[in-house]
Amino acid sequence: MNKKILILSLLVPFWAYSQKSVTSKLNGNSQQISEETTVSKTTVSKDFKIDSTIKTNPKPINNQFQNFKRNASSYSFVDMGTTFYDLQTNASMGNRINLLPGGKVSVAWTTASDQSFTSRGTGYNHYNGSTWFTPVNPTPRLENTRLGWPSIGLNGNKEWVMAHSAADGGFVLSYNAGIGSQTWSSSSLVLSQPQKRPIWGRIMNSGDIFHCIASYADSSLPGEPRAPYINGVYAPLTYSRSLDGGVTWDKIHTVFDGYDSTRIISGGGDIYAIDVRDSIVAIVTGRLLHDVSVFKSTDNGNTFTKMLADSFKYAPYNAKKLMTDTPFVCDGSLDVLIDNNGNVHAFWGVSRVFDDDTTNELYSFFPGTSLLGYWNEVNKISTFIAGGSQFDRNGNGTYEFSAGNTQSLDATGRIPQALKNAGISGVARLGNTGVIHMPSAGIDAAGNIYVSFSAPLEQDVDVNNINLRDIMLVHSTDGGNTWSTPQDITQKQGQEEEFASVARKVDDFVHIVFQMDDYAGTNLQSNDAADNNHPVAQNKIMYVAVPTAKILDGSIGQLWDGVNVKNVNANKEVFIVSQNQPNPFSSLSEVIIWLNEETNLTVEITNINGQVIKTNNLGQMNAGNHSLTLDANGLSAGIYFYTIKTATHSVTRKMSVN
Repeated sequence: MNKKILILSLLVPFWAYSQKSVTSKLNGNSQQISEETTVSKTTVSKDFKIDSTIKTNPKPINNQFQNFKRNASSYSFVDMGTTFYDLQTNASMGNRINLLPGGKVSVAWTTASDQSFTSRGTGYNHYNGSTWFTPVNPTPRLENTRLGWPSIGLNGNKEWVMAHSAADGGFVLSYNAGIGSQTWSSSSLVLSQPQKRPIWGRIMNSGDIFHCIASYADSSLPGEPRAPYINGVYAPLTYSRSLDGGVTWDKIHTVFDGYDSTRIISGGGDIYAIDVRDSIVAIVTGRLLHDVSVFKSTDNGNTFTKMLADSFKYAPYNAKKLMTDTPFVCDGSLDVLIDNNGNVHAFWGVSRVFDDDTTNELYSFFPGTSLLGYWNEVNKISTFIAGGSQFDRNGNGTYEFSAGNTQSLDATGRIPQALKNAGISGVARLGNTGVIHMPSAGIDAAGNIYVSFSAPLEQDVDVNNINLRDIMLVHSTDGGNTWSTPQDITQKQGQEEEFASVARKVDDFVHIVFQMDDYAGTNLQSNDAADNNHPVAQNKIMYVAVPTAKILDGSIGQLWDGVNVKNVNANKEVFIVSQNQPNPFSSLSEVIIWLNEETNLTVEITNINGQVIKTNNLGQMNAGNHSLTLDANGLSAGIYFYTIKTATHSVTRKMSVN
């Protein structure tokens, strides 16, 4: 079946301009979407309305918005490293961050220290309870061969990363010498099938038992392998398992029962996610024109049960089916979470599709849809937990963003002329995902669920007049029955934050790693070579630890109620201060603080008798995370107190010097 998609932008009232036809991943799973010649199709009538809360703007955005100051201060983040290669995923984010025992944290990402990406591999940084590694700029890879798309995890007292070889297919599993060690050793290629080229893996483990999901790559180049059909499904999702820490694999690229052509046409790269908790394994997959399917095992992957989280009424889709009711569909960016009771929760970005002509193999796809889908195993009801109206910053009743946010390069690799005519000199759609996309979930010991996702911001655009993205977060305190209003957790003016991954385990903080740069979209998918509108640049990989207390009381910063932007500060305490690590210490110790607002900060150290030993005025500091260093030089062994304070607030903690 040779399917193509005709992509139209969604707005109210409806408007369209000539643009590309994008090869559907129904017949191709290339890492970058293949472009083909525009094919005409019956268009939707001009008075056709779909979602009154969403509107794209084909006109140039007033440049005053570039200097718009948000109601909350720009937050500071911790610098993890860099990468010139700026595509961290095609759709769903994998596990790129781990909260480890003792409050330690490790992060991984796809890095490349050169602008031609020959040095692509896994970037790594680690917080040992006291300090992060000092980032090397540019960040070197862990492995000695070209890899990408790493997952990171812990097995015993060693960390592992597993990344794919796009050239050969298969994966390389690397272990370090111990938690936080920078000494790594890598395996030879595993799970390789040269005639199928499996890549785009998502890997998690429970001890020595490793679970890997992947997809077969597709290529139209002469001599390169084409993806196979299995159970009638083209380029299917596959499952592999190791029982001995990745040394051998007893299940190799198997396909689940119920994953077949009765409802599924095709797999594809990165349109799936996995979570593992003890002996429970949960996998979710979905995409345009497909169900959102959940596969759950309670016996370490021996058997799986299939559940439909969201049923696509036209599955399996073919060109002879009318779709004039523009149904909601999954955009392929998903996440899955196993809660503390062993129940499964699924999350996905949402788009819409339309087809009123069954004489050809085209259908219309509306990337402007702005919703986040949700389902859980207990209620078994598909619903939305975030929507466009919640991002209406200017209060005019519509969620407005640049037409460039929903567009890709045309069939010749150029910016569509209609965009240029409108004063928009770029494109920024990531693959076939919708405007709200890439959910990533974590859970704390109390069962509170936290979900990040990416959304473009009204009134914050780059030099190409495209709205920049921030990382948003919603949470539920009742197992997913109700959800909070989204909060903006990055709020970085003039920068795009994308590709967020949340640590599955949440303690007093939600730990998040993401990519940040100056341009909307990516160089790999958005750059017009002739105009060089999105040049190869060094992207930053950033870390933020957001206090759960601030999330739960709604005081991170801005909230949208569908009408007004609110700068909420329900908790008047200026900051949260962690206990210093290490403690006791003899030289240096680190304190992680969170500031609600920009403020002047002072650190004061007193002895057990209350006498002030040291005072250090740190000056004005931005809202967000900061790392402060306590210096024991000149202090005798004993108990001391450090007080971090502003003119109106203070927090005191005890420390021990040995």
